[in-house]
Amino acid sequence: MNYNPDRVILLRQVERMTQKKLAEKTGIAQGTLSKLQNRQIDFTDEAARRISMATDYPLSFFLDQDQPVPIVELTYRHTSSASVGELNAIAAEYALLRSVAQKLSSALRLQSKTSWIDAIAPRENELEQSRIERLADSTRTHLGLSESGSVPNLTRAIEKMGIVVAPLHALASKQTAHLNSDGVTQPNCKDMPTIGYSAKNNTGDRLRFTIAHELGHLILHRYRRPQLYREMEREAHRFAGALLMPQNDAKLIMPQRLMLTDLVRLKAGWGMSISSMISRASNLGIIDADRTRSLQIQLSARGWRKEEPVHVGDEHPILLKQMIVAGYGDPADPNKGIDTFKAENSLNVPFRFLDQWADGLKEQGASIGFGSKTFRQADN
Repeated sequence: MNYNPDRVILLRQVERMTQKKLAEKTGIAQGTLSKLQNRQIDFTDEAARRISMATDYPLSFFLDQDQPVPIVELTYRHTSSASVGELNAIAAEYALLRSVAQKLSSALRLQSKTSWIDAIAPRENELEQSRIERLADSTRTHLGLSESGSVPNLTRAIEKMGIVVAPLHALASKQTAHLNSDGVTQPNCKDMPTIGYSAKNNTGDRLRFTIAHELGHLILHRYRRPQLYREMEREAHRFAGALLMPQNDAKLIMPQRLMLTDLVRLKAGWGMSISSMISRASNLGIIDADRTRSLQIQLSARGWRKEEPVHVGDEHPILLKQMIVAGYGDPADPNKGIDTFKAENSLNVPFRFLDQWADGLKEQGASIGFGSKTFRQADN
């Protein structure tokens, strides 16, 4: 069989596993693994099976020829102290997620619904703020949302247009301590658009903004990339605010003498954090710099930067789960669960990742005590 040595590297990146650790788990000498990864020796069936057994990855994982996603093409932010291991783990898991979404889309012969992104994606180098506002308004139209008012369920609106939204384990891992982004996407990808996010220790309002932010990247940076990364982030941030609270609405409901009590009242209805609404009011010139600074100081003084008042419910994606069930469930009884073995060996990833990305999956045989390992079990 034509095993792909690059998949060993990808596995180690996803699992944040050193070559030495993999050698210990498999009983394969570290020097042999090094030569295997560098294509200095053949990747034999015996080696593939030993790595598969030791790591609980399906053998088909090592036959996959999909290319990894270059880190520079992804949109998540990180601090200067973020480790290479952290960044590689996110890029590697995102590559697996994107590959699974594309395999399912092809197998189910799904028609693309995202041509509108190409149609409205800007090509010009410089984007005026007014242009971003108009692009957000146009996006609401394409998502079937009204031109004004809050967005009831942003995740569902995006999924209905064929964009996969999924929680990534790497973004929620306890080891991820130096990232200041809760989402990731690849704007220039021409396959099924995919947004990954962190669901751990996150609030509903923050998740909605994260998903809106990553959608902004998919649209604004599909064919252009500002020289400074912070400018990309500023554009996506502006887009997210405009998508969740259109300009006309913001000017109507937020007074110039904006108070924290006003924002607390607005939060539940608009599903936006108080912090993001302060930024929205400032960006639109509803409040001046002094008022913006005053509100931010008050926010910090009350401890609301870490935990704001007013609960906004979480949105849970369903598109990827529906695709997996359609491909590997029982057509006569969709509630029966999926064929785990078939799913793993067709999609070339362990079940625990499918379960993570689908926000929970039911397995055939669960009623009689059969069950695969999941990240949820490890977290509990």
